Amino acid sequence: MNADYFTVGVRTGPPGLGGISLLMIHRDFPGVQLKRLATQGWLCSSTTLVALNDVRVPVENLLGQENQGFLPIMLNFNNERFSMAVSACRMSRCCLEDAIRYARARKTFGKPLIGHQVIRHKLSEMARLVLATHSLLMEVSRAWHSNESAQRVAGQVALAKVQASRTLEFCAREASQVLGGRSYLRGSQPGGRIERCWREVRVYAIGGGSEEIMLELAARAAKL
Repeated sequence: MNADYFTVGVRTGPPGLGGISLLMIHRDFPGVQLKRLATQGWLCSSTTLVALNDVRVPVENLLGQENQGFLPIMLNFNNERFSMAVSACRMSRCCLEDAIRYARARKTFGKPLIGHQVIRHKLSEMARLVLATHSLLMEVSRAWHSNESAQRVAGQVALAKVQASRTLEFCAREASQVLGGRSYLRGSQPGGRIERCWREVRVYAIGGGSEEIMLELAARAAKL
């Protein structure tokens, strides 16, 4: 809703990957209609349905070469997926931090919550996944800046995104179990961050390419 221009992939040529072009379309062009969409999470993202009805676009608004827009779209996906993976990893760490802080302060049956073995095991499992995800992201970053093949990097980024989204889902759930009802209250302390992370889980598992698509992309990159 807040953007002045939209970068749009449109069919300008024959069927297949070689018939897509990128156009820059202004929101004020006749025929452009916008509708704000209500989302489960990412409430500040202004997610919007953009409808194009007989919109005429000047030829100078073509981005790059005609019918060569598919590659830039795919290259941009790597950046989007990696940034989402990094964000999901950080949110997982927030869940772990808040769960540890609460478990140390909350007392049950005469001792801190963290004194119960089942709680310590939850925290340890969360930490294990966060550390593994962080290490994978560091390795992908190294490969990206070491001029490894684009196909290989794309496969690693895809796997990192799946690892990060599943880590976030696990950590958000387990942190919610540690905090109980406090994690169900929006904006409350100490559970507000966990409640928000739980709402954001699905967009990280779906946005930028679903987990299923990411696993298939990684398999193809590895030529399985």
